[in-house]
Amino acid sequence: MNKLLSLAALILLVLTPGIKAQTEATTTGTPESNFSIYKSKLKKSEEGLTDEKKNTTAKYWLSRAELMMDIFDLNREFLQPGTQQIHVNLIYPNPKDKKTWQDTEGNQYEELIYDKITIKMKNGVVENFTETVVLYENPLPEALQCLEKTQALDTTNKLGKKIKEDYDQLKNHFQRLGIEEYYKPDYAGSFRAFSSVGIINEKPIMEGVVDTTLLFYAGMAASRAEMTDESIEYFEKAAKNNYPEPELYVSLKMKYMEIGDTASALNALERGFKLFPSNQMVLRELINYYLLSNRAQEAMEYLKLAQAEDPTNLSYISAEGSLYDKMGDPEKALEKYQKCIDMDSTFFDAYYNIGVIFYNQAYQMYKDAESIRIAKDYGVAVDAADIVLAKSLPYMEKAHQIDPTERSTMETLKTLYYRMQMNDKYEEMKAKLEALPAKAVEGEIK
Repeated sequence: MNKLLSLAALILLVLTPGIKAQTEATTTGTPESNFSIYKSKLKKSEEGLTDEKKNTTAKYWLSRAELMMDIFDLNREFLQPGTQQIHVNLIYPNPKDKKTWQDTEGNQYEELIYDKITIKMKNGVVENFTETVVLYENPLPEALQCLEKTQALDTTNKLGKKIKEDYDQLKNHFQRLGIEEYYKPDYAGSFRAFSSVGIINEKPIMEGVVDTTLLFYAGMAASRAEMTDESIEYFEKAAKNNYPEPELYVSLKMKYMEIGDTASALNALERGFKLFPSNQMVLRELINYYLLSNRAQEAMEYLKLAQAEDPTNLSYISAEGSLYDKMGDPEKALEKYQKCIDMDSTFFDAYYNIGVIFYNQAYQMYKDAESIRIAKDYGVAVDAADIVLAKSLPYMEKAHQIDPTERSTMETLKTLYYRMQMNDKYEEMKAKLEALPAKAVEGEIK
């Protein structure tokens, strides 16, 4: 599968009812009758584990693998997210208990409790279910091991076609399990399920089939589970097999940054840029990387490319101003920030950054004045610095008006009020700062 499927689309694909592959253990009864049948078959299968006449034959392990898949499918054959209430009532009549409630958004919930399963309904359709009595814990990994044993014993390849069909069926089950675990959420469980699809596809019998979407979702689930190494491994596998979406390379960059491998992080972005040179997400990440690395010239090069695709993006114009400031051209920076204000009079970053430029200029002027030994000249220098410092004030006040809880703005204003002897405002800002929660992390280009 080389075309991107969103997780929602994948859900529809995996959960859409279709023709169920016929296996030795397949039945067509109700969940309750199937439970009894599978229980009996499982007992015989368990006995076969110690029976050398059975456990040395390929057919035994094939039958056990198919039984495990049917056990997994016991209720899933009849239930999936979105199944209507009328269908549930027909297949699962007479629950022994019901619980109903409504959330703050007006959604109606109903929990149908049976001896072996609890079904959760949301607004009249199935949201999820939990098997409270299970025949076999984790049947899918067992099915995979059984198919592998089948292959090993099928030395004449007499069952090759059937084994491949069962591997295909097992992949579908792992896909569904991966989705279910992701939305529980159990991200580690989701990773194990999605990665199992990749393990199956790597088998020679599958003839080199690669599902790049499932490789990406395995990486994504591992990322959510904070399994960084596994996440990088599967993202790289998806990249190697030409997963066709730029978000992969941004995800890779983030994972490499987590382990402090900045060279690989940059390499991931550059690979993404080579494949998707006009993609705004990749360009933003490259710009941010170089901005945070204080490599202004490289950042400017990518910024120009981004602006060619999106010339009215205020974040890009503001970032250009920041780069000019870093490159020692404050006048050009002020011009870019003013352009942002002209385009949007409520754009916080532009007001704040203009205030910072004047504040920093004044700070340097005060510092330079410290070396002046003639009192008259010193006074002139300090007065000139005061004038520049005063230019910062209206921009910082406007920034504070736009975002009244932004800490850096408030701290700067407190200093400005103190320096300019605006005592009432100084005390007011000091009180506001003391009432703020812990300092938030600054953002990047959006």
